[in-house]
Amino acid sequence: MATPPTEVTVKVNDIKELFAEHQFDPFTDDVETIASITRMAQLPHLVSKLKGVKLRVLVPASSLTPATEPEVRRALERYCTHMVLETRQKLAAMRWVGLRTFLVGWVFFGISLAAAAAVTKLLWVPGGIRELATESLIVAGWVVIWQPLDTLVQGWWPQWNEERTFRAIGMLPLRVEGY
Repeated sequence: MATPPTEVTVKVNDIKELFAEHQFDPFTDDVETIASITRMAQLPHLVSKLKGVKLRVLVPASSLTPATEPEVRRALERYCTHMVLETRQKLAAMRWVGLRTFLVGWVFFGISLAAAAAVTKLLWVPGGIRELATESLIVAGWVVIWQPLDTLVQGWWPQWNEERTFRAIGMLPLRVEGY
């Protein structure tokens, strides 16, 4: 089993790139560095491995001043705080949609169960067709309620993990160096 890294390096050409989305360029990018904090946050296994990790930011030596590190620290904290709040807003919106669709789903599920019960009492319909219609109505009710249940029971997990990730990144010890 590989030992977890003790340092994560983010290399940027301009300090503003630190929080921008960046695709890996196999012709120019260093495979040992990460292109941005945004890219770093997309690594799904990251949070559990951040204890004891330091963040090293590489910027061009020409843009490095004594004020650069405090500015980057402040920007990182603000960025992570913003992302945590944005994630909470997404989670709240998802819960609201989940609850609304869950209520609609329960109404539809109740109607489908009532219709299934009514179909079973239609003695003039052949038994096989009656059973098929009953089962179809029950399955339709479950299908309609499945997505809202999934949203409410486990759909929050990615947002919760994203919030944890940005909290952890925001608390990393930081060092800014020139290259």
